[in-house]
Amino acid sequence: MKKYILLLLIFAAFNHKISAQIVYRYETNLKALSNDKLAVNLKISGFSEDTLTYCFPKIIPGIYGAMNFGQYISAFEVFDKKGKKLKTERKDQNSWKVYNASAIAGLSYLVDDAWETFGYKTGRGFYRSAASSFSDSSFVLTPNSLFGYFRGHTEHPIEVSVRKGINLYPATSLKKTQKLNQDLFFAKNYHQLVDNPIIYALPDTTLIKLPGISVEVACYSTSGKAISKDIAEYIRPLLISQSKYLNNKLPVDHYTFLIYHNLAPDNSHLVGDGLEHSNSTLILLYMPLDIETIRQNIYGIASHEFFHTLMPLGLHSEEIENYDYNEPKFSKHLWLYEGMTEYFTMHMPVKTGLTTEKEFFKTVEGKIADMHEFKVDLPMTDLSLHPMEMQDQYYNVYLKGALINQCLDLKLRELSGGEYGVKDLVLDLMAHYRGKPFEDDKLFSEMVIVSGFPELKEFTEKYILGTEPLPLEDYLLKAGLKLENGKISDIPNPSPEQQKLRKDWLH
Repeated sequence: MKKYILLLLIFAAFNHKISAQIVYRYETNLKALSNDKLAVNLKISGFSEDTLTYCFPKIIPGIYGAMNFGQYISAFEVFDKKGKKLKTERKDQNSWKVYNASAIAGLSYLVDDAWETFGYKTGRGFYRSAASSFSDSSFVLTPNSLFGYFRGHTEHPIEVSVRKGINLYPATSLKKTQKLNQDLFFAKNYHQLVDNPIIYALPDTTLIKLPGISVEVACYSTSGKAISKDIAEYIRPLLISQSKYLNNKLPVDHYTFLIYHNLAPDNSHLVGDGLEHSNSTLILLYMPLDIETIRQNIYGIASHEFFHTLMPLGLHSEEIENYDYNEPKFSKHLWLYEGMTEYFTMHMPVKTGLTTEKEFFKTVEGKIADMHEFKVDLPMTDLSLHPMEMQDQYYNVYLKGALINQCLDLKLRELSGGEYGVKDLVLDLMAHYRGKPFEDDKLFSEMVIVSGFPELKEFTEKYILGTEPLPLEDYLLKAGLKLENGKISDIPNPSPEQQKLRKDWLH
């Protein structure tokens, strides 16, 4: 009998713990857009602290400029269970201190969007694809700009209720349930919420089903025309080639391309912007309604952002795993996250036969030429640790970063007799860490262990940690190629070793 009573008490205590679990329950109504602002309400309780700080991110993963999303928030108020306002104090652009926090039952505020007309004139460090845009016919919702968090409480589950017009369809990779005029979204914590943008618009979606993955292409064009089918047909072979390139081992089983197309009057200035997420990419386009132009611009963005499912989403340091949205600590490995991703984007088409060697060499030539516009005495690791202070140098991660990995690929191929390259290194590192983050200062030594090539130590010290000029001429020569006056060409009478290395590298 005593055991039975004890079990009842344990069960009651367990149920109480579950019922008392803190859950963020957000609500907003797209039909109530007023003066280009959305009202957001949060129902939440269960805190024990005397004071708490409610925050919006200063920055989010994938961008390297201070966006300060709190600047778009107004009319911020916090309430207890009786609807009485609690004392708050705005501490800075992105945070509010809340007093008597144990009495919190909810809060409310207004959110302005960060961009409306797409235009291309924006300030340095402004990432449009990280921000939201509202109109009566479409909504680009980035959760980091609509929903905040209490500092120290980012691991609680989140529910988001969105009321909307009957014709608006939500495209996202978030788990959701749908009713006639309302959608409910679910995230296990704040990190997952931020990782999943949503587009609301008239339905224009096409599903691509491939072995091991289902990909939704969801589009909205301000022209009013449906474009998802044409884009999906163009993306399909790209995804097949990427799967082949990765040895048919895709890191996710579902993915969403969210594409917002703003009609431009002409081809005088085309803009394509994308931001990667674990299971989706948000792509913003500013260009005429010319499907071939749209395809050409989407191709590179879609390829680059999809490869980000490997890095940093699948392979990353503790700084990214434990990301602080308001006081971030950056990893020193942008050469990997962006540089390797960009190299894969260049290398995959020629490796899988989508493009020719000549087209690949033209891309490499462009990277080499553009790289010389940036500082030559800035180590890639230093740029990576201080990207917000070095915005004028940041783009070099896509230039020198990609070329570093090209040299590393050739180095590994040479050491392995052509059998092992950077793609293999990345896949081996992912298997080595098994989804766990790596220690930032130990990655270079771990690369030596995982690959089995101690020569990588000298390579990383010279060209990633150091500032020695990349040995592009020497490494291309190993593949029977000559780099002269910025142009790549065949050398006469390449040796069998040179021919083999080139074949193993590019075919």
